Amino acid sequence: MKTLVVKIGTSTLLRGGALDEAYLADVARQVAALREDGWRTVVVTSGAVRLGLDTIGRAQAVRLAEKQAAAAIGQSLLMRAYRRAFAGCDLHVAQLLLTRADVADRRRFLNARHTTTQLFRWGVVPVVNENDTVATEEIRFGDNDSLAALTALVAEAELVLLLSDVDGFYLPGESAPLKRIERITPEIEAAAGGTGSRRGTGGAGGIGGMRTKIEAARIATQAGIELVIAHGRETDVVRRVARGDSLGTRFAPRLVLRGRKRWIAHGRPPQGALLLHDRARVALLDKGSSLLPVGILGVEGEFAPGALVALRDSRGEYGRGLSNYSAADLRRIAGMHSSQIAPLLGRSALAEAIHRDNLTLEAASAETYAEEISLDQAGGREQNHRAEK
Repeated sequence: MKTLVVKIGTSTLLRGGALDEAYLADVARQVAALREDGWRTVVVTSGAVRLGLDTIGRAQAVRLAEKQAAAAIGQSLLMRAYRRAFAGCDLHVAQLLLTRADVADRRRFLNARHTTTQLFRWGVVPVVNENDTVATEEIRFGDNDSLAALTALVAEAELVLLLSDVDGFYLPGESAPLKRIERITPEIEAAAGGTGSRRGTGGAGGIGGMRTKIEAARIATQAGIELVIAHGRETDVVRRVARGDSLGTRFAPRLVLRGRKRWIAHGRPPQGALLLHDRARVALLDKGSSLLPVGILGVEGEFAPGALVALRDSRGEYGRGLSNYSAADLRRIAGMHSSQIAPLLGRSALAEAIHRDNLTLEAASAETYAEEISLDQAGGREQNHRAEK
């Protein structure tokens, strides 16, 4: 069976300021129908903070403690509504409360995966939300869109659907959303900038809400997962997106990553960065090489062996990996050949700064990149621009 992650935003979940239980019942109907089509579904839900505030008659929560308390009130009400909706289709639901720490720690990540897998075996629908009562980052940034993309890593999903109050991604001045985006370009990023909606913690409508959706699309597509932004009130939207109908905006997956590689790419934020020689990109991407110290020009941050680090060159970040060395040792051996490492450190040492098995890289062609470098060096910047396009 294939796995779909559906994220329902606060603005989609509410109607007239109240939880729309008829809408939830319709989502449950679609999820039940998808089971017959060979799909397992995980629901990522927003709305706990808003429900909590409405329950106690408060218009908004300003301080972090107020938002956490409102989430504590609203989460049980939210799950009760999901339980009623899915019971109408003879389906059970289970509550999973996740934090970034749960995804960042490999053991906790695998525990979450094992739990999700067992729920699938039992035919139970996981309903995921950020554990707002203890986690500050999601409330502060309202990023349940990224939570949906990270949940897709946990659930080993093929598709993420972000249900919103907009019907896709628009470029400025366009009257219709883009149907498909192959690559998240600077133009796409610029069109998604701005501030969010006031109703939820992140805002589904509005430009700020779209910014979080683009970041979620980046996480998903770089892990080989397709992502769709669509209007949550579109008729039969979940089933239609799952069967591939032209609805909303589809972001094409750029890599095919599985298991541990997906977790390395996006499971946790980097603890530092390695500035690499421009030529290292060709060796890493086209030759499948490990990263050797000779290709390192500089080290940013302080970290221990085993830390996740970003890989950058003069054109930006293009990969992540687990370092065999601490930041201090990498600074000492940067630019050195493998035969020089042990004498310099005074102990036996690994030849690789990062082994290829612990590397994830973007899908850009290193061959094209090498050609661009040559054009730049020859002063052919106009030709290089055409090649890049």
